Amino acid sequence: MDTIKKYDNGLTLIVSEGGALSCSFAIMVGTGAINETDKNNGISHYIEHMNFKGTEKYTFYDISEIMDTNGANFNAYTSMESTCYYAQTIKDSLERVFSLMSEMVFTSVYDDNEAKKEKDVIIEEINMSEDSPDDVCADLSALAYFGNDGYGRTILGSSENVASFTKNDILDYLNDYYVAENIVVTFAGNVTVKECENLIEKYVLPVIRVGRKAKTPKHNIVNKKQFLSKDKDIEQVHFCLNFPSLSYVDSNRIKSEMMVNILGGGMSSRLFRKVREELGLAYSVYSYASRYKDAGVISICAGLNSGKVDVGFNAVMETIDDLVKNGITDAEYIKVRNSLKSSTIFSLEKPSSKVQLFSKYYLMTGKLYDFNERISALESVTKKDIEEMAKELNKYDMSTAVVGKNVKPLKI
Repeated sequence: MDTIKKYDNGLTLIVSEGGALSCSFAIMVGTGAINETDKNNGISHYIEHMNFKGTEKYTFYDISEIMDTNGANFNAYTSMESTCYYAQTIKDSLERVFSLMSEMVFTSVYDDNEAKKEKDVIIEEINMSEDSPDDVCADLSALAYFGNDGYGRTILGSSENVASFTKNDILDYLNDYYVAENIVVTFAGNVTVKECENLIEKYVLPVIRVGRKAKTPKHNIVNKKQFLSKDKDIEQVHFCLNFPSLSYVDSNRIKSEMMVNILGGGMSSRLFRKVREELGLAYSVYSYASRYKDAGVISICAGLNSGKVDVGFNAVMETIDDLVKNGITDAEYIKVRNSLKSSTIFSLEKPSSKVQLFSKYYLMTGKLYDFNERISALESVTKKDIEEMAKELNKYDMSTAVVGKNVKPLKI
């Protein structure tokens, strides 16, 4: 049974009872890189790190020791539109683990010495990302599509930005976005609604910030249709093609998801069969969709030998053209319905996945996630619906990014 409760201060509690012996929870804040500016780009991710570095009661070492002693799996991540702190634990340890996580998120002290060390850690994370061609290409493709603004910025930010952040910068950002009305706490698994309400009343309501969430800075959501390249001394050439798509809140996005899955969602997808199995051009070739609250992008990515880039690019474009002109087969239609139905069911069988899904869905839509509604929407999609979605892949409405040795921009 799934229950939602809204508190007077704006905080949202979601509880999904049963289905597991363990307990999972997520504290999700509706803020990420989209809420940043050029000056503070990277601060959402920086705060996520710093919330593990100590509270008034506990040092970082205390936190990790307590979590491990209680058998908890815990972590956090920052995305474009949210920051999530989550944990999975056994029933007997739930209160101890949740109370500590709540203290970390809402009462961390942001010690100067810890900040200096963590800045170095994050700068190394940035350096590591620069050593990953996939990451570099993904960042460049976002820049090509959105420009140096909003969704086109990186989540990590620049080393210069990270090095410049102060405690006051943190506190200002927390007061703007880490407020009750912008936070969802979700529990799932071996819990009851009453138990979760008690945990919220005891460990969250006394310490959570209240007030109005600051407005998200204005940002571009239109494809800038740029063709960007970045020279990097690596063995392969990586490219990414981007096309406009539907947002997370668009009721038709399930149709687009099905089309993207057929195009490049697995080993039996068209791109994998054509580019890898038939032509032997790439080890990695795939498509995926990035869906935000007010924008969406379909991306097609591949890594190839530098001498085969043009052949690989043409193979990808031919695969797209075939999908647009000739539609999909009955077998593909059945396969994609079963594939997405299975992935939906699988995700809901894991409380740790469910708490993140429910939290994100509420922050994006203001509604409680409805499994039956999702399945019904999936089963209502026709072959023709999916074929109409393929028209999103307009080669004249495309941006591209390419990374490698002595590369040039990819253009039609």
